[in-house]
Amino acid sequence: MSRLFTLFLLILALPTISQAQDVASDTRITAPKLDQLQRVAEMEVDWPLDVMWSPDGAYLAVSTLTAVLVHQVSDLGTVPRSFPPIAVSPWDGIGSMAFSAESTTLATVNPLDGDLYLWSMVDGELIIVDIQTQDYRGVAAISPDLSLWATAHVGGNIRLWDAQTGRQIALLEEHTYVGALAFSPDSRRLVSAGATGGGSHINPRDTTLRVWDTANGNLLATFELGGVLNTFLDPAQRIVFSPDGSTAAFTVSKLDDGDSVIGFLDLRQMLYTTIALADRYVKGVSFSRDGSFLAVGSRGDFRVYELLFLDAGGRVLAELSFDHLVLSSAFSLDGTLLAVTREIDFLKRGQLELWAVP
Repeated sequence: MSRLFTLFLLILALPTISQAQDVASDTRITAPKLDQLQRVAEMEVDWPLDVMWSPDGAYLAVSTLTAVLVHQVSDLGTVPRSFPPIAVSPWDGIGSMAFSAESTTLATVNPLDGDLYLWSMVDGELIIVDIQTQDYRGVAAISPDLSLWATAHVGGNIRLWDAQTGRQIALLEEHTYVGALAFSPDSRRLVSAGATGGGSHINPRDTTLRVWDTANGNLLATFELGGVLNTFLDPAQRIVFSPDGSTAAFTVSKLDDGDSVIGFLDLRQMLYTTIALADRYVKGVSFSRDGSFLAVGSRGDFRVYELLFLDAGGRVLAELSFDHLVLSSAFSLDGTLLAVTREIDFLKRGQLELWAVP
C-alpha cells in the first residue's frame, strides 16, 4: 500500500474534506500563508494529465492515459476506483471529466468517439449517451450542470450536444483547429481556443480564442492570442475559471519566439489581457478558492521547475520547487488542500501530491 500512496504524519492532523464546514479559517490556503505550505501526501502515477476535486470534496479524480483514478479523500491509503481513460495522447487533448453538483455522478467523454459516459459513484452503474460522429479528436468539455457537452472535430468544427438525448444542439464552425474547450460555471458560455497541428496546410495553426452562447450556438466574441494554448510537442492543458465565473485563465505558447504568457479573458467586459513572466515558460493555471491568486506551472533556465503563486498583477507571492515540470494543479473547494501533478519521467511516470497549511 505504501507504494500506492505515501502519507506523511502531517496528514493525520488534517480534517477530512467531508468536515469542510468545520475547518478553521487558519487552515485554508490564502496568500499570506503560501510560505507555510507543506507536502502532506504523494503517490506515483503513470502518465498523469489532469486533476479535479468533486464539489463536496469527498473525491479527488486524476486523469491519466490509462485510467481516470478517483480517490476517496477521507481514506487516501485505499486503492482508488478506476474508470476508463478520457485521452489517448498527451498532445491531442486531455478529454473531459466532471462531477455532478451532488458528487454522485462522474461524467467522462470517451476518447475514441466522443460519447458521454455517466458513472454512478454510488453503485458504479454506467449510462452512455451515444452520438453519431466519426471525426472526434479528443478535445471536449462537459458543462458543470451536466446538461451539455461539447466535442472538437477534424477541420475545427465544434459540436454541442444535449446530455439527456444525445441530440446535436449546435454546430460551431469558426475554428480551423481546436486545442481546448471549457464551459463557464453557469454553463451559459463555451470558451474555445485554437491549437497547432504542426502548422501545415492539413493541420493549420489556429491562434484564436472564441466565446459562444450555449443557448443558441451564437458566436459572441473572437480574440487573437498571438499563439496557441496547446502544441503537439507538449502535454495539453485546459482553460480554467475563477470561482465567481467572471474570468477564464490559461497559458499561451508563442511558437515564433518560444515565449509564453498567462492569458485572462474577462467574460463580463469581453476583454483579453496577458501577463508575461521574464525568462520563464509557463504551463497550466489554477485559481485559489477566494480568487485572489493563481497557481502556475513554470520552467526556467537550467531546468528549474516551479509552481508559482501570482497575484492579479502578476507579482510572485511564493513558489514551490520541483525537479520536473508541473502538469496541473487544483485547490479543494474548501480551500484547505492543493493537488499537484508533475512529471518524473517525460510523459511516462508522474507524481500526484497534496499540499496543505499545517
